[in-house]
Amino acid sequence: MNAYLRDPRFYILIVGILLVVGLIYLYPKEFSSEVKIRIEHAEQNLEMKRAELISLQSGTASDMAITEQEINRLTQQLAELDRYLPRSYDQDEIMDMLTENAENSGLQIYSLTPLAPTTQGDFLVYGWQMQLTGRFHRLGVFLDQLTQQMMLTAVTDLTIVQKKASDGSYDNMEANFTISAFVQP
Repeated sequence: MNAYLRDPRFYILIVGILLVVGLIYLYPKEFSSEVKIRIEHAEQNLEMKRAELISLQSGTASDMAITEQEINRLTQQLAELDRYLPRSYDQDEIMDMLTENAENSGLQIYSLTPLAPTTQGDFLVYGWQMQLTGRFHRLGVFLDQLTQQMMLTAVTDLTIVQKKASDGSYDNMEANFTISAFVQP
């Protein structure tokens, strides 16, 4: 054994073992303490960020729900306003409505002509030129029916000519006028 004590390799082995034991003992306490502190700090930051994310997500969901309700309310309000001043007209639908109202009023249409759209102020104006015949009071019924239509807003250039009926009475008339409807631009 004395030979081992004189051998420098034995001392190197002992020093190596002491160093390994020292590293094993000191590393967790001294060297890794800074790493542990950084890990703990990063974990705290991560928890704070998670809490902030959850808060933002719940706030965003709440804001989106409120925004969706507001959009639905405004869409419904716009639909109600479109009844009064729509954005466009279907020519065939309007012509059918005018023809139906004239027939329901007891008037006969001689001519129903769509006019080219024009602009008036900030609005686009659609027009229809009408020529019809019938009794005077039936014209009043027809014009009253037009006032019940939300989309028709003006009757202009109205001319009424009294006509002699086949029985000799003068209660028939011929009317010419323009019906106009305004559209949002």
